Amino acid sequence: MYLITGATGNVGGLLARQLHDQGHPVRVLVRDPARAADLPVAIERVAGDLSNPDDVAHAVKGVDAVFLMQVGGGTDQTQIMIDAVRDAGGSRIILLSSVGARLMPISDNPIIGGALAAREDLMRESGLDVTYLRPNGFASNALWWLDGIRAGKVVVPTGDGRQAVIDPEDIARCAAVTLTENGHAGKGYTLTGPEALTAREQLATIAEVTGRSVDVEDVTPHEFAQAQIAADVPAGQAQALEYLNTVFSKGRAAYISDDVQNLTGRPPATFRTWCERNADAFR
Repeated sequence: MYLITGATGNVGGLLARQLHDQGHPVRVLVRDPARAADLPVAIERVAGDLSNPDDVAHAVKGVDAVFLMQVGGGTDQTQIMIDAVRDAGGSRIILLSSVGARLMPISDNPIIGGALAAREDLMRESGLDVTYLRPNGFASNALWWLDGIRAGKVVVPTGDGRQAVIDPEDIARCAAVTLTENGHAGKGYTLTGPEALTAREQLATIAEVTGRSVDVEDVTPHEFAQAQIAADVPAGQAQALEYLNTVFSKGRAAYISDDVQNLTGRPPATFRTWCERNADAFR
């Protein structure tokens, strides 16, 4: 039995379906079971919150491994899962982390990168058999541009910085391998797409696939953050994104790895392939 958290998100739901299709028993921990209604009926639903130790302790009983996608800030949920797995006599956790946990120095991205690194550090100190999946930006993050795409103009705060964005399907495939096969404990995998693209190049691909015309307005990370604050985004959240966008604008997440190919035996999908599969979402 495999426990999947974040099953209503971009990766967890795909992973739950993949494991089910492969014949594995699957349990998902969800705050609202109604949001998991589209999952196969044979998948067990457990209602609960990752911030509630009793809920997590109940969910991990009898499972062979856990896929942890943390939804809260800080490390509280990380520690709760560590304690629950240890108390249940288990040891295996697949942690969905991010390349941001390893883009040094962390001081360049202290809020988001610092939180990710702290979770990994806590897992490492736990003594459990943890595998660290570190994807680059999700291809599905392009949906954050949806309002701008429909309006014909997208504001971009990352300039010529490139990112090797990855299809969430590929992240789920890697998670399925590390959950169901031995030999991955203590290892970290950097998961990227096959090409590093600027935001302009991503938007040009979306325009070609959907037939929409999309203009791009370049702003600095600081200008973008100030505009968010003016739009009532909390200042702390805007500051966190300013740090992150500055890292991206410098091309710090532009590198490409072969971990998807090595883990799954298949190359990762291109951003265009993801766009073609999800074109209706932009229309």
